[in-house]
Amino acid sequence: MMASTAPSWPGVRPVKTCTECKQSKLRCDSKDRFPNPCSRCQARNLTCTVDPSFRRTPARKRLEAMSRELRELRDQRIAEARAGSTTSPDPDSTRSQDSAGNASHPSVSILLDDFEVMGLESFELNGVVIDNHTVIEVFKHFITYFHPHLPILGPISVKTIYHSHPFLFWTIVIIVALRLPVVSDETLFTRLHEPYMQVLREEALRAPMPLSKIQALLFLCMWPLPVPSQRDDPSWLYCGIAINAALYMNLHRSSPRSGITPSLYSVGVVSGSARERTNTWLGCFYVSTSLSMHLGVPPMINTPSDLATIRTILSEHTISREFSLQIRVLLILAGFTNVLTHNSNDGVVDSSVTQLLDGELDTLKITFPDGWTRMTDFLVMVVKIHVYTLVITRSRSGMGSREILLKLGLATALRIIHLANARFHERPDKASTFTTAQRERTLPKDYYRGLAFATIFLLRYFSLTNTANAEEQLAANHVIMAHTIFKTLVTRPRDEYDRAANLFEVLCKQAPVSVDARKSDITDRMGVSIVLDAIDTARELRGYPVEIPTPDITITTEGIPAQTSLSHPPDMFASNSQVEESWPSDLAFANMFWGDSSWDVFNVPPEVPQFHPPHGSMPNI
Repeated sequence: MMASTAPSWPGVRPVKTCTECKQSKLRCDSKDRFPNPCSRCQARNLTCTVDPSFRRTPARKRLEAMSRELRELRDQRIAEARAGSTTSPDPDSTRSQDSAGNASHPSVSILLDDFEVMGLESFELNGVVIDNHTVIEVFKHFITYFHPHLPILGPISVKTIYHSHPFLFWTIVIIVALRLPVVSDETLFTRLHEPYMQVLREEALRAPMPLSKIQALLFLCMWPLPVPSQRDDPSWLYCGIAINAALYMNLHRSSPRSGITPSLYSVGVVSGSARERTNTWLGCFYVSTSLSMHLGVPPMINTPSDLATIRTILSEHTISREFSLQIRVLLILAGFTNVLTHNSNDGVVDSSVTQLLDGELDTLKITFPDGWTRMTDFLVMVVKIHVYTLVITRSRSGMGSREILLKLGLATALRIIHLANARFHERPDKASTFTTAQRERTLPKDYYRGLAFATIFLLRYFSLTNTANAEEQLAANHVIMAHTIFKTLVTRPRDEYDRAANLFEVLCKQAPVSVDARKSDITDRMGVSIVLDAIDTARELRGYPVEIPTPDITITTEGIPAQTSLSHPPDMFASNSQVEESWPSDLAFANMFWGDSSWDVFNVPPEVPQFHPPHGSMPNI
């Protein structure tokens, strides 16, 4: 466990005042409110950080510095205007290309103007009716904010999706309605939730499963519906269904050059185009490998031949650059996870493998510099910290390699939170009507799993320790950043963002203990063990039990009829005179086979009796 009792926040922060309050010479309650910002920073939407090296700048010097910056900006604008420059970058265009709101080049061609020829003014799901304007709005949001993160759909029209793939149609609608406000129908998700769940329960296990259902399940794994607790999230189960259905359709043998795959009646589903099949299989790998990392279980697609097939597809198939790079990152993870999970906790092997993984991930950025976005960089950092934590949790205290990994883990966790915080404070696109919080809610759940993991890593190994130094203070500042992001995204009490923020708050109430004093009760879930352990610790701090009681099962013989009263079905073979005796159980089969000289390699003795067919049987053909 991470700790048990909880006096108040660690009490080891070297400075009690944040930089903003110190600059203004005001009382600061950052220590008492950790991981929340201090009252003044929260009210003014300021970044609350505690920096021991901060020195207050007099107001006159600050005014002079601001005036100097304004003059420099004005001179720069004048110089550009005089030069007639038309190539100066738009401030918005300098942002990372991974912003979900930046969708000048949609990743899929979904036709939205075909409703006029559909002759439909409304659409119904189990009695819930929505109009066509709402559907158009929903699919525009999906193309812009969601599909770029999992670009597996090919060119298709809304008309085709609605008529031919209704499960995919309503899955897209429910995902968007949950995360983005639909102006034309603000109660859309509330009205659709229960009818959709009925359809989901009916369709999830209905065989055979066509390509569109596999795609719908993959979208549900990326953007799950709300659950009361993380253990209730069925994403891993849906992912297993999708992958097994994909294997049944032989998607793992698809390639862009495979041509047309016939739709056989014996298989029972339309095969789809080669591009659709390839995209969907890449989506299966991406979703399952990312989920396995965040859940601490082995990847579903991890054999050398399967990983080689994915690499071949990437070299032959044209997909978005960012998605291709993220798949390459997960390919490296899948290969090294196999090695790390199958060695016998050898510290030397673990360190060597971790070093090799670091090298491959860093080389990837050098090899593919084009299209490398902050979202890809974020994924690389998340992969690294998961592997570091896996090795740290099973290394002995005092080992030099463990201390090195702790330092690497600190830098990686800080980088993850920094990237998330920088993205969170980006200015929305000028054409966007959504706030920053609304835009950020469209990110896949695994993004916030990675952010929460980095925060818990800092709390476990740095912020809640007995020592007080610059590293611990830096970790505490970044915990505040992550906590602020989760709190800002909350839309209703006890939603997933709110539960994550509350988890951080409860963990910060522990008594400080040394890193080596914390022993985890969960050791078989790779690096995710620290997250599961943090959840159990928070339950213990709240006064709840951490173990699920085993229900008592009483075995009774009442109501069971006596053996003599059981009716036995008649022996269908005993009275069937047409059934011949079984063939001899020795190695004598048919004379025509035994006469082949090739059987000599098996050293069958020559005295083996010859086989003679029973009377009335069919002769040899």
